[in-house]
Amino acid sequence: MLSIVALLLVALVGGAGAFWAYKKYKQKQNREFRYEGTMGTAKENFDASQFKANILDDATMDATVEKHQLVSVWGVADSAAAKARLQEKFLIKVSDGVVKVSFQDKDKELAKSVLETVVNLYYKKVNAGRLSVPPSR
Repeated sequence: MLSIVALLLVALVGGAGAFWAYKKYKQKQNREFRYEGTMGTAKENFDASQFKANILDDATMDATVEKHQLVSVWGVADSAAAKARLQEKFLIKVSDGVVKVSFQDKDKELAKSVLETVVNLYYKKVNAGRLSVPPSR
């Protein structure tokens, strides 16, 4: 009788351990990495949605989708779907007067390089005089 109880206890503990390991494995599969950068301080009448429209204009999104081959990497139907996903995962936050941009993806290196590409393309437009900088540098 004691051996049956011990056997059941071992099976129960082993099953719980396997379940815990499976849950951890699934969490790692779904985890996304977020990269964040500071764009400057927000002016008094700063509009985050307008800034997002400026930083993620069609030319920037097209160049980013093409450079990182996001259609095939993300397995989406076309560049419009990739641009929609890019728009969704690119975030702008203003906290304590500081404008922060971030991008997240399951691929750590992709998240970092997409954010760098978008920010660099934005500053190229600003330096060329095609845009004024909403947040101050």
